[in-house]
Amino acid sequence: MPKVKAVGKHAAILPFRAAGVELVDADDPEAAKSALREIRESGEETLVMIPEDMAGECAAEIALLRQGASFLVLNLPAFRGETGLQRERVRQLVARSLGVDLMGRK
Repeated sequence: MPKVKAVGKHAAILPFRAAGVELVDADDPEAAKSALREIRESGEETLVMIPEDMAGECAAEIALLRQGASFLVLNLPAFRGETGLQRERVRQLVARSLGVDLMGRK
């Protein structure tokens, strides 16, 4: 059975504990990068949830996770509002799958 982990600052990911999600505290981008590397190296099927603001600073590690068939990364909306990272990801996926950039750049 796949694991579900939330990586980020404790206050941002704490609500997911109620749903049985494993919390991985990362107070800064370096700690988050290290946690993402450990998840990748484990090789276990994992859904990784990470706040959008921290995901932007860990883009290289997230790209490596997304290359593997065993990992799915979900960006969570940041407390400070949307950073646009998730919208850009969806725009790229739509453009790649349809061959047309329907959403356009903001």
